[in-house]
Amino acid sequence: MLQHIWRVRGLRALGIVSLPFVLTGCAAWMQLTGESEENAAQPAEAAQVAEESVAAYNRNDQSPGFFRMKMGTYLVTVLYDGSFEINSKLMKGRTQAQILNLLKLSKQPRAVRTSVNAFLLDDGERVILVDAGASTALGTSMGKLATSLQMSGYKPDSVQFILLTHLHPDHDGGLNVDGAAAFPNAEVYVPEQEAAYWLSGERGKDNLPVYKGGLGSTAAYKEAGKFHTFTVGSSPIPGVQSVPLPGHTPGHTGYRIRSGKESMLIWGDVVHNAALQLSDPTITVEFDMDQSKARATRAKALKDAATSGEWIAGSHLPFPAIGRVQAAGKTSYRWLPIDYAQAMMDADTRQPMDGK
Repeated sequence: MLQHIWRVRGLRALGIVSLPFVLTGCAAWMQLTGESEENAAQPAEAAQVAEESVAAYNRNDQSPGFFRMKMGTYLVTVLYDGSFEINSKLMKGRTQAQILNLLKLSKQPRAVRTSVNAFLLDDGERVILVDAGASTALGTSMGKLATSLQMSGYKPDSVQFILLTHLHPDHDGGLNVDGAAAFPNAEVYVPEQEAAYWLSGERGKDNLPVYKGGLGSTAAYKEAGKFHTFTVGSSPIPGVQSVPLPGHTPGHTGYRIRSGKESMLIWGDVVHNAALQLSDPTITVEFDMDQSKARATRAKALKDAATSGEWIAGSHLPFPAIGRVQAAGKTSYRWLPIDYAQAMMDADTRQPMDGK
């Protein structure tokens, strides 16, 4: 059987084999080689397997789905929502020639696809979602969060709290489905400065998609009395500390959890392109509303992360988007992704939390 599949698959991959050809070709081969029906696969069966194999070979989509990490009492699940392209011309702070050179050194193309990730925190009593993905807000390359959530063993109605890092469509677009709450049992928390900027009636009159998107994605929760704002620096819910990370947006916020000997900072959009912005933290992206403030926030966040050795989780870091930051010079850093084999280990048996 494998002989038939390999022969057919090779021809089919070249685009020169049709299903009728497969059927007659397999039968002819059996006659020429003297293979009997008892010792060889039926042509139709071989053709079906070959067709399925070729279909798989020709697929170019990716869906990592989810990734789990144990951190003390928390089970952290990274949920993959998809990816989008950031052209090198959208990166600011250096000349285009300098940016292209950095991309070349890191073996990255000019137009880098960056992951879109969300994070589910389960401490055994609460299920907390940090960011909600894009849903259909930004095209078909994103919107996989609902599937990733289901694959990980959770359901939308399992989520009790949603904490948003900021109100951009790749973070809040997944809050609603056809105008209804995608997470019917969840209380939604947004930094007050972020809500004031994006959700005011005056902003909505600008008729820009990003403003209308935020208004639409949060509407069902507001109507149900499940929308809340909080002061950045406080704990919107017990055990989760909000961390001011302004610049990308006015109220852009991270969230820190601690358990046992470890801590993790979910830092949202501090980094959009790890290859560029860890090598040179002064590089910004056009999406950063306050370029100077975003640059300063990133410089401090990277320095603090390298010093503390705490776990970092990023919305646009390469999936599975959890790792540590290590200094690679006075002002440059490298990304150390978590070791897959150690993700479910206890803190005492995996890499220590040591920034040195």
